[in-house]
Amino acid sequence: MQTLFYDLRCALRQLVKAPGLILLAVLTLALGVGANTAIFTVIESVLLRPLPYAKPDRLLYIGPAADKPGPGATSWLNYHDVRAQSKLLSDVAGYSEDGSVIESHDGSQSVAAPRVTTNLFSMLGAQPLLGRTFTEAEGESGGSQAVLLSEALWRGSFHADPQIVGQVLKIGGQAHTVVGVMPGSFRFPESMGADMQKGIWLPLQPTAEMLKERGYHFFLVLAELRPGVTLQQAQRELDAVAAHIPRTKDQSAVTFRAGLYQEGLTGPVRPVLYGLFGALALVLLVACANVSNLLIARCLGRQQEFAVRAALGASRLRLIRQMLSEGMALSLLGCGLGVGLAQLAMLAVRKLPDGTIPRADAISIHWTVVLVLAAIAIVTTVLSSLLPALLVARVNPQAALQAASRGLGARSVSGRLSGWLVAGEVALSTLLLVGTGLLFHTLWNLEKSQLGFETAHVTMFQAMPADAAGFSAMAVSEDTANAPVSVATLIYEPLLDRIRHMPGVESAALVTSPPLSNLGIGSSFDIVGQAKDPGDKMQANISAVSGQYAQTLRTPIVRGRMIGDGDALSTPFATVINETLAKKYFPGKDPLGKQIDLGKETGMSKPYTIVGVLGDQVAGTVGGPVEPLILLPDQQIPTTSLFYQALLKTIVRFVVKTRGDIPVAVEMRSVFRQNAPGFALDDFQTMQEAVEQNTFSQRLGLYLVGSFAGLAVAMVFAGLYGVLSQLVSYRRREIGVRMALGATRVSVAQLVLRQGSVLVGGGLGVGLVLAFATGRLVKSFLYQVQPVDMGTYAGVVFALAVIGLTASLLPARKAASIEPMQALRED
Repeated sequence: MQTLFYDLRCALRQLVKAPGLILLAVLTLALGVGANTAIFTVIESVLLRPLPYAKPDRLLYIGPAADKPGPGATSWLNYHDVRAQSKLLSDVAGYSEDGSVIESHDGSQSVAAPRVTTNLFSMLGAQPLLGRTFTEAEGESGGSQAVLLSEALWRGSFHADPQIVGQVLKIGGQAHTVVGVMPGSFRFPESMGADMQKGIWLPLQPTAEMLKERGYHFFLVLAELRPGVTLQQAQRELDAVAAHIPRTKDQSAVTFRAGLYQEGLTGPVRPVLYGLFGALALVLLVACANVSNLLIARCLGRQQEFAVRAALGASRLRLIRQMLSEGMALSLLGCGLGVGLAQLAMLAVRKLPDGTIPRADAISIHWTVVLVLAAIAIVTTVLSSLLPALLVARVNPQAALQAASRGLGARSVSGRLSGWLVAGEVALSTLLLVGTGLLFHTLWNLEKSQLGFETAHVTMFQAMPADAAGFSAMAVSEDTANAPVSVATLIYEPLLDRIRHMPGVESAALVTSPPLSNLGIGSSFDIVGQAKDPGDKMQANISAVSGQYAQTLRTPIVRGRMIGDGDALSTPFATVINETLAKKYFPGKDPLGKQIDLGKETGMSKPYTIVGVLGDQVAGTVGGPVEPLILLPDQQIPTTSLFYQALLKTIVRFVVKTRGDIPVAVEMRSVFRQNAPGFALDDFQTMQEAVEQNTFSQRLGLYLVGSFAGLAVAMVFAGLYGVLSQLVSYRRREIGVRMALGATRVSVAQLVLRQGSVLVGGGLGVGLVLAFATGRLVKSFLYQVQPVDMGTYAGVVFALAVIGLTASLLPARKAASIEPMQALRED
């Protein structure tokens, strides 16, 4: 250890003599190490670090076997069968992702309000900060209404009242008794993101529909594996449970799929993070190659020093150790600065929009990151110092001490090594530039893709009524004779009338599932008069809209008419479908006049007549698939039906088109305070902001990979310039002889340019082959772009050719300006 410290001190003394080299090398390594440390911190915190629960490695999600990976909703009856029949699961719990309105000292506010089975907290090993969790009686149908508050909500909205337990709060229009406060570290379900920081938990009390309808899918299942049981064994048992579930002739077979809960949460970002880490690893390799080139150049300036030390008895091992020590000193300095850059990057990560990265609040540098950082320091030391060390080991003291030996031996070897390193940098940069080009092409296609609506001067916001029932407490009422007046007629239509007459407002509409929200309520349906095919169950998303919806978003009506304000409860029931549904379920036919039956079991007693076909709108993601959609007039949804509670009594959205860039939040809040004081308003954003947020991941990927590629290209430029300048310096005598024998200055410049072209061309060839071979790895990130896109490849070749030519021009000009007599006198 003492010898190591001595070598490091000697190395620092040597490096201080070349401040320019040490600054450039440290900055180069710091950028590579800092970026890798930052992305690995994200990977470790999000993908590798266990969830903060009792047995996180044994937590499973159980849902229907669908095409989409990750947790999926199932029914209470399916959950009950799994819990009752499973022998390999030590416990099974359930929850629903829901919301509600809570009345506090600061007024009404919407909050995340998942409903959970009473055994969930014990399964997760969660202990309350105050009070207790739910009792079994509170999870039964008709049980007492209880609530658990999050710590942030308790401290913020209730001013950390120590007597909060036992108090009665109004939640969703009903009185609930506070039984406890959960600590800030407990944020289940993780899939609801930052909203759970100030959320609440309610006991899930199954309704009559949940106890009798197996198709009532608003419920997610969480389970814990018994010790020693594998995921495959649990899946086989679930297949057996599903096979014994009875079904009617109109129902499809029940299927289950199990997966690790943490992987279900992080599945969408897992390939993105690993892809970025791979790109950063390439940048770090380029940085190490650049530093290695700098050290090689420094070695050549110290040839006589090493020759003297070797002549005085220094062993090759001692000289190699000295170079490795200098490389280690640079790596340690680079890693130290890199950690600071990584901390700055963490601050930027925490400012990303909510939902960009799951569990973003848990991202921090952990001890595993420190170990990886130490490994990176060792790797950078070896990669950046090994070639210079081997070069030093080849020193011939006798040749190096002879003045006439300049340009021979080690220098010729170093020239080839430096050239190979630059070619390698070009190859890795080619790979990064191809990735950048493909992502840019993808983003360009997304920006130009058809949205099905206009974004200019349109603002969207959500409103939640004070008595919002939530998805988990819906029920069909049999008392149709005493049905209440619809909130659409009583509140929403007068509100819309007020909004439409406000100064600067062009039009306004209500919609429960606006574009890009991905909040559609899925349902099966039948076409009246058309024979049912049991194997092909008709499915569509259902959305309630008011008049002026298509006018506000400028979505074209392909056929027929749009829903209007005149479509009321007293008029014939009408519906509008989108183009995708028309093409899928009415191929080659005119759907106008046909009737859609949404099922009497849901309380939709009358069929709806199709009066129009609306142009397709982007539903979930820009560039994503468009699902079949059924639009219902908000005033024609029976108040006794499930759809009334799911669509109009939980969360609704309003879209407002103005005559210019006019902020509407203040005016909207004022209108609601006057006409619907119990409503909670949230999520004001323009449609353009919604589109930009939807494509944020692609833009972020482009910016990051583009930055990596730019950094690598800058290193290539510096490396190529350094190698060619070094080449000119070492061949001054040769160039002088050539010019004395008749070589022109143009031919000398061409010699240097040719050398640069060989290095760039070789690296380009290898890089293009690597890009072609790895193209399938990036296919899932692309939209309407092939991994082998000839335009992108041609652009990369052109860009690197220009960069290579530019980096070669100055050394070529320097070589052409050499005076033959002066060069010959030097030796």
